Amino acid sequence: MWKLRGYLGPYRQQAILGACFKFIEVICELMLPSLMAIIVDRGVKQRDQAFVWRYGVLMMAIALLGFGSASVCQYFAARSAQGFGTDLRRALFKKISGLSYQQQDLFGTATLTTRLTNDVNQLQLWTAMMIRQVSRAPFMILGSLVMAFILDWRLALILLVATPILGGVVYWLTTRMSPLYRRYQRQLDHLSAVVKENLSGVRVIRAFTKMTTEGEKFHQANDEITATGQRIGRLSALYNPLTGLVVNLMIVVILWSSGTRVDQGTLAQGTVLALINYVNMILAAILMLSNLVILMTKAMASGERVNEILDTPLTEDATTSATVPLELSEPTTVALAQVDFYFPDRQGQRGAAVLQNLTLALHNGETVGIIGGTGAGKSTFLNLLPRFYQPSQGEIRLFGQDSRTIPLHQLRQLFAIVPQETMLFTGTIRSNLQWGAAQANDAQLWQALKTAQAAEFVQALPAGLDAPVERGGRNFSGGQKQRLTIARALVKQAPLLLLDDATSALDYLTEANFLHELRQQSWKKNTLLVSQRIGTVAHCDRVMVLRNGRLVGFDTHERLLATNQFYQELVASQLDQDKVGAKNASL
Repeated sequence: MWKLRGYLGPYRQQAILGACFKFIEVICELMLPSLMAIIVDRGVKQRDQAFVWRYGVLMMAIALLGFGSASVCQYFAARSAQGFGTDLRRALFKKISGLSYQQQDLFGTATLTTRLTNDVNQLQLWTAMMIRQVSRAPFMILGSLVMAFILDWRLALILLVATPILGGVVYWLTTRMSPLYRRYQRQLDHLSAVVKENLSGVRVIRAFTKMTTEGEKFHQANDEITATGQRIGRLSALYNPLTGLVVNLMIVVILWSSGTRVDQGTLAQGTVLALINYVNMILAAILMLSNLVILMTKAMASGERVNEILDTPLTEDATTSATVPLELSEPTTVALAQVDFYFPDRQGQRGAAVLQNLTLALHNGETVGIIGGTGAGKSTFLNLLPRFYQPSQGEIRLFGQDSRTIPLHQLRQLFAIVPQETMLFTGTIRSNLQWGAAQANDAQLWQALKTAQAAEFVQALPAGLDAPVERGGRNFSGGQKQRLTIARALVKQAPLLLLDDATSALDYLTEANFLHELRQQSWKKNTLLVSQRIGTVAHCDRVMVLRNGRLVGFDTHERLLATNQFYQELVASQLDQDKVGAKNASL
């Protein structure tokens, strides 16, 4: 947590001012019991009403000064904590956005979300309480002890002996609660993952009537976090009784020790009352410290989790503005030489192979279809090209340049991508289409929509290009979202167009019209088209055939059909399905 102090740097002045005003408030509070003792011993005892009024007004003025100081401290503490939280959240979001796909996969979406929200909130709360209370509690304890020694050193020794005992109680409880808070945060991550999975897959869960099973998973995760929370609660509940016991024993000892001296006239009654007030102040400060210790243990656990992300080295530099010269007319646009890829496990060790010994070259201007069984590595291959993932070994060259030497910003400009899972963003159709080309005019947008077979339904909308898009595009059907996603990629007019099963939600006629329109586009491009349909890839210039992460064929459809046994099996399986479909349709 100490590593995060740099984010408080810009607000150091407000934090120091807040602590200073808190110190003034403590001084004012410490003066009040002594003034009350003077009023009791001189004013009340001698029935001097003027004296009582005079010192009463003075106590009121000091109380108002303390109130004003506390208000100013609250203001500066809020400014510091909010600024610290905002800057930390911004830095954490930037770091998460810069993590590679592999790093994000290792952390997981649920824990990244929790760390960005809940953990930063815990650190922000601790910052505010540190300024408001951490500066107050020690001042209050030390000040009460000093004032007690000024009033009567014999009775003050009781406070001096009891204070370390209170500190020992707090330390004992803290050492047992810290690991529980760390466990609680991990369980909160797991619960978030379970809830996210259930909410995103609610239709599938209901379709398979798995509500009971998924409910049990939720209850198990919820019960685990509840059990940990109850253990934390039981330990927290010991703070007040244990500290209260020690403090009340202090008061009993003070009253016992001072009774004889008050009877003998060697100790004033007001002094005893003032000492009891200082004891209560120490009690309040200790209880405050106990609450702060609870907050600190939470903040320490959150700080470790936040630092784990901030300390993760970025494998890519997305901020550099440097560029390298690229010749986009290069005859070979994409070349892979003995490329392997393995997903690492949680310990960073090499997992199962996804792609093995991939060697191929793509010619400028050609359309390449990619086909293979489920899990063959088709999408992974596409993700390697824009460096979403780094190859485990081997080399990828783009337009004759090693892709690792091309700055990330320049590299990503070479690609227009339609991912397997369609994603639209809140806004309008226009704002979504302009993601790849912010300056694109209406004519360019409509041309892209026409090519993607989306112009007809967009024209039917009352607002046209300015029609609203809700979160995730939920106000459009699956096919409409897919066509809008294709249009967004086409607006960019990048030299490399990656279509990852981008026509899966389209009927055969719409898909055929789209592919026909795509071939007519004048801008020079390489198209890599992943599809499960033989009819889709058959019209490509060449077809890549992947099987269990290996390239088992790369040629035209006709030659593969004549020479490649695995490709023949794929074609035969789909022809059989078409025959079955045709037979069913005739029934």
